[in-house]
Amino acid sequence: MIRVCHVLASVGEKGGLEKNVIELANQQVALGHAVSAVADETMRAYFAPGVNFVAHPMGGGRLNPLNLRALKKKILSTQPQIVHAHANKAGTMVRSLRKKLPGIKRVATVQNIKRSSKPFRDYDAVITASAQVKDSLGGIPATVIWNSIAPPPPGTKEAALATNPPFLGGGEPVFSTVGRLVPAKGMDLLLEAMAQVPGFKLWLIGEGLQRPLLEELLAKHQLRERVWMAGHRDDAVGLMGCSDLFIVASRNEGGPYTLAEALHMRVPSIATRVGFSPEFLPAEAIMEANSVPELVRGLKLALADLAGLKQRQEPSFQLVASEVTLEAMTNKVLGIYEKLLGA
Repeated sequence: MIRVCHVLASVGEKGGLEKNVIELANQQVALGHAVSAVADETMRAYFAPGVNFVAHPMGGGRLNPLNLRALKKKILSTQPQIVHAHANKAGTMVRSLRKKLPGIKRVATVQNIKRSSKPFRDYDAVITASAQVKDSLGGIPATVIWNSIAPPPPGTKEAALATNPPFLGGGEPVFSTVGRLVPAKGMDLLLEAMAQVPGFKLWLIGEGLQRPLLEELLAKHQLRERVWMAGHRDDAVGLMGCSDLFIVASRNEGGPYTLAEALHMRVPSIATRVGFSPEFLPAEAIMEANSVPELVRGLKLALADLAGLKQRQEPSFQLVASEVTLEAMTNKVLGIYEKLLGA
């Protein structure tokens, strides 16, 4: 049994980063390890009852001495063998405490490409969510462990289909994209590209601050008859499974989880060069980020031969089925812990 304390500095939202930490901690508990989480009170409800949750207000400054002193006390109260910091803020705080955590091995996970690797120096081990992130750390030794998900259960697609989503059976293929409606996800770029590529319909699934801008683009390019603004959907993964193609248009991205979910559903996909997309998809399906012409190229490629694209992505489907699972991710992380502890 390993005693591990996760440190998560997020406040109030459960995005991809938070999902990864929570599922890792919960899976480690299920395997019989002693797991604690020092995190903001707003994150408590997401962790399994077996996780020893220690609330710490994460809205304070990451280098504030009083904040760091209180954080150190809470970490030590869990009596960990491993303290595992997640992302920049937690990484910076735990690094600042490195001389005050005697005998405790320190691990950091990095989700996104970094301009500065300083928060992740001096760790006993560093994990990155993709090869691109590893390359951005300026030579810091790191192990790539892909963010993983529980494979969608049987019936996921059928349940979504039963809600009668629009455009199916209309003669044109239906493409899907899923994500928060924020600039990082590139939904605005996708609609600009769609205006140049006829011949398909789009399910745009998600909610967020960019909705007014996206609605303006729909009107500007006369796309309202081609795009379903679905809003937030609990059955988003099932809807992906009902579509003919999944699209990641992100400007920047840590995962993306949605791509892993689409490939678990055996849906052919195209994606911008973000996160682990280049490691999951063949080169033809990768588009340079932040570029409408590149999205136009990807959409035209898919439309030209959807069946062939799906056939050529069979290795991608097999890769995620075997490697992008909670079990695989957890075992790899535990392997790093065991190596540090000499187990």
